[in-house]
Amino acid sequence: MGLLDDRVAFVTGAARGMGRNHALRLAREGASIIGVDVAADVSPHNGYPAASESDLKETAHLVEAEGQSSPLVASETSLFSSRRYSAAASALLEYSSTGKP
Repeated sequence: MGLLDDRVAFVTGAARGMGRNHALRLAREGASIIGVDVAADVSPHNGYPAASESDLKETAHLVEAEGQSSPLVASETSLFSSRRYSAAASALLEYSSTGKP
């Protein structure tokens, strides 16, 4: 039994790095994961390649390997546009109402 059984965690930046690590740690504690990542270039000045949708899919496979569901969404996460959260919000509402991604 995990600390987060029957809970849902919303993780931004889930495609790789710290976001992926947080998603996996929360999944190991029993949380279902709804992960969001831009999965595209956001700035030419980053100095490193952007995460991709295949990175996000890999996170989904790793979370599922921990025995948790993981509707992961590639979407911009700007707080300034409600349209940009629509895919993530839809996943959250679907999961909340059905318990399935």
